[in-house]
Parts: sequence; structure tokens; C-alpha cells
Amino acid sequence: MPIRIGEENSDYLKGGLRMMVLVNTSMASFISTFTSGFLSFAVPQVGRAFSLSLSEVMWVPLSFLIPLASFMIFFGKLSDVYGRVNFFRIGFVVLATVSLLINFISNIYELIVLIFVMGLSSAILAANSTAIISTVYPRNIRGSALGINAMSVYLGYLLAPFIGGLLIQFYGWRSIFIVDLPVGIFGVLLSILTLRNLEIKRMGNSFDVIGSILFPSGLILIVLYISISEVYNFISFIYLPVIGLIILLIFFINEKKKNNPLIDLSLFHNNRTFAASNLSAFFNYTSTFAIVFIFSIYLQTILKFSSFDSGLVLASEPLFMVAVSPISGKLTDRYGSREIAALGMSLIGASFIILFLFMTTSMLSIIVPLSMIGIGFGLFSAPNTYSVMGSVQRDNYGVASGTLGTMRSLGQLSSISLASFILASTLPRKLLLEMFSGYQISINIVYYNAFKNGFKSVMLVFGILSLCGAFISLLKTKKS
Repeated sequence: MPIRIGEENSDYLKGGLRMMVLVNTSMASFISTFTSGFLSFAVPQVGRAFSLSLSEVMWVPLSFLIPLASFMIFFGKLSDVYGRVNFFRIGFVVLATVSLLINFISNIYELIVLIFVMGLSSAILAANSTAIISTVYPRNIRGSALGINAMSVYLGYLLAPFIGGLLIQFYGWRSIFIVDLPVGIFGVLLSILTLRNLEIKRMGNSFDVIGSILFPSGLILIVLYISISEVYNFISFIYLPVIGLIILLIFFINEKKKNNPLIDLSLFHNNRTFAASNLSAFFNYTSTFAIVFIFSIYLQTILKFSSFDSGLVLASEPLFMVAVSPISGKLTDRYGSREIAALGMSLIGASFIILFLFMTTSMLSIIVPLSMIGIGFGLFSAPNTYSVMGSVQRDNYGVASGTLGTMRSLGQLSSISLASFILASTLPRKLLLEMFSGYQISINIVYYNAFKNGFKSVMLVFGILSLCGAFISLLKTKKS
């Protein structure tokens, strides 16, 4: 029988500590996306610092994203069993420690290992942030809290290129990790002050050791394949997803025999809201995450916009995410999540269809659909998270949060992979990667027309995926 300590703590129910808990968890959500953003932004500078080839330097952002996508469910389950607050603090401690150690590395291999560990710390923080919020905030005001937490995620995306750019320009690429150090230290201290008597442990239950080895192993092979397909081709490493799927098949067979499995499979086949919400999150990130990837090329290489102007255009999307997320959270508390999430995905789909039909070159005509996507994303995220967390019992909050985070990360990687696959069908893959990384700054008219065709195809595919996500959102039970 689960032992719940502090779930009904009067201090939290009265709201005395809620806001500080929300600040603490929002810091965790912010720093994960901020770190991911500035790692991608720093790729050219790291490559020049270590004299790396393009295929080598791409491991810098990938070494962060791979553990983030592969270990969230694992850490979520560990947290459900052994304590969310403990793991939440561990995540901040590891983040601060790694950000300090990076200043003393001497080669790219040390950097990749430390960034991988930083990705693990972000997986711990991401798996527990939403779970802790859902524990502290009751259902009638949970949507507002999740909306603010989502706002912090998008704020990380928004600020990463600006703060990262300033730090790199004046202090070098290592300085970008200095931001993580005070956030990690302050996060630990704030959690000690605010997360008292909140720990939830499921004492006396055995942990699924075999499942905890099989699931991350199988998932990491699939994630690795999706990741490296951006740099290499899709055929050379086809054995990775094959082996990964075999391991996952063994995992699911093993899970059916466990009394306390790593993943309760009934959450997917008996809980329509949980399954639909996670699937729609996957479609959402698959259809949107590659926007920066594609438009960075389109604006700077194709349209010859300056870096500053390109940054202003691209900032329109996360800016509206930040603005709309708290509003959508409040709307969720009042009207429910189902229709609001579907509306957000529909707006994203319509925006992509507009970009497909009217591929434009002026700054304003690009900002408008990107802003619509930002509004749609802001409308979708908090209600969808609310659906996931509200569809499970408190004992499974960590697993639910980890599953949703895994769907997001897999969607992010799939988005980049899908976009690069479509563009690579019209452009040489090497040229495409060089344009994205800043090694190639101009192309001829032949490649311009080829990119234009690929761009329109990506917009169409992303639009269809978004509309499919809207339909899936409506499959949730009406009370969610």
C-alpha cells in the first residue's frame, strides 16, 4: 500500500507555499529547454574551438537530447517509488556540478560525456516538475499552474539564442554553461525551503530492475538512430532501430508478468485520455519543433536576412507561446482541456497550410503564421499536460510526467529527422547540414528552387500531422 506523506499538507492546500513550489519547478522546466537551445546555438563555435568536422560537432546537441528522450520514464518511475523530491534535488545538484566541470575540459570527448550527464539531469528534472505541480495543486486550479510552467519552458526557447549569443560573443562558448550553475544551486536551496513534508514514497514495493534496463536500452537505440539520421543516412544504421524494437518487445512481454512493472501498460489500453494526450503531444512536437531548423536556413541562407532580423522573426513563435500559455491554463480550469487542446492543434495546422499555399518572402508575412503557430502551441500545451496528469492516480504522476516528456522529446527528434529527410530529397544532405550549422551561407538558383519545393513539402506534411493531432485530442474523454 503506498505511503503518501504530505499530500494533504494544509500549508500547500492553503496556497502558502504553492507559488514558491511553482517557481522552483518552473526553474527546472526553464533550464532544460534553455540548455538545449544554447547547445544547438553554440554548435559552430564549439566546432571551431576543437577543429571538428560537421559530423563530429553535431554530437554536442545530440548528446543532450538522447538521454533526455530515453530516460524520463525510467526516472519518473524511480521517483514514484523512492521519492520525487529527492530526485528533483539530485537533478539540480548534477546540473550545477556538470556546468562547473565543463569549464575544465580539454577535449570534445570530455565535453560530450558531461553534456550527456547534463541531459540525464534534465531528464530527472523534467520527469518530476509536472508531477510535483500536480501533487501540490488541486484539479480546479492545476491548469493555471501548468500554464505558468509551460510558459517557463517557452521562455527558455525564447531567451536561449539571445543570452547565448551575447555570452558567446563576449566571453566564449564555455560561458553559456555559467547560467546553469546558479540556477542549479538556487534550485536545490529553494527545494529545501519549499518542498518540506511533500515527499511521496511507495515503500515495500519491489522495483522492476530488468524492465529498467531493457526499456532505456531499447529506447536509446531508437532515439540514437533518429538522431544520427540527421548527419548520416537512414540506411547505414538501420540495425539500431531493429535491435531497439526487439529489446522493447522483450520488455513489454516481461512487463506483463510483473506485479510492479516499470510501465503500467493498462495506462495505454484502458485509459483513453492518457493514450490520446500522449499521442497528440508526439504529433504536436513532430510537426513544430523543426521550425527553427527550417526557417534558420530559409531566412538567412535563402532570403539573406541578417542574423538579427532572423532572430526577430523566429522569436515571434515562442513569444506568443509565453504569452498564451498562462491564459490557456486558466481556460482549462474553467472549461476543461479537450476542446482547447484541439483548437490549438487546429490553429497550428491551419498556419502550416497557409505557409504551404503562400510561401512568402517579406518579414511581416512570415511573422504572422509563425505567431499563429505560437498561439496554437500555447493553447495546446497546458491543457494537454492537464489531461495526462489528471487521467492517472497520484502514485503514477512520475511515470505519467516521464511518459509525456518522452513523447515530447521523441517528437522533437522526429521533427528534425522528418524535415531533414524531406529536404534531403531535394538538396544534398551535406549541403543541408552545412547550411544549418552555418558552414554554408549561400546557394545558387538551382538549389534555391530545390529548397523551395522541399520547404513547401515540409509545411504540408507538418500541417497534416497537426490536424491529425487535433483529431486525436478530441478522442479524449469529454470530462478531461
